[in-house]
Amino acid sequence: MTPSAEPTSQQADIAAHLVPADLLSGGEIIILAIKPSGWFVLLASLPVVISAVFVAVIAYVVDIYSGWSAAEAVICLCAAIVVIRVTGACWQWLGRTYVLTNLRIVTVRGLVHVRVSAAALAGIRRAELTATIAERLCGAGSVYCMTDSENAPAVAWNTIAHPAEVHEIVMEAIERAK
Repeated sequence: MTPSAEPTSQQADIAAHLVPADLLSGGEIIILAIKPSGWFVLLASLPVVISAVFVAVIAYVVDIYSGWSAAEAVICLCAAIVVIRVTGACWQWLGRTYVLTNLRIVTVRGLVHVRVSAAALAGIRRAELTATIAERLCGAGSVYCMTDSENAPAVAWNTIAHPAEVHEIVMEAIERAK
């Protein structure tokens, strides 16, 4: 990825595969089109995985000390819950694309029910780069673009790889749009 707001031919080729054709309006040029980091699957699933492991360990310990006959069923249920959550996170990752054009910043989410959230670059007041502890450990981060509305970010790009570079590209595009 180049730290420039100018699209490269490689980025244009990748963008053609990631961006739905009807997403762009006349005169829009794709600057950047990315998927979340591969760590997205693990980080999105982490609370459920930790909870399931905790419950399974407790069931195992109770089984050792009391001979509880339902421990095996509880452990299998916990494993099934983890598999279901990780599978769901994989589907979320597949259905998520982040697009930066010369006019807008866009998040496309969903495979069946596609939801698009977008904000005009000229209307973005600030773009914040944040990273949770887990994201920092994985080398990922999130970019939140704020408009005049203080209530919520207009567009959020969660768990992206190379967050500092992406944030720089977004900031350059915002400056050019104003």
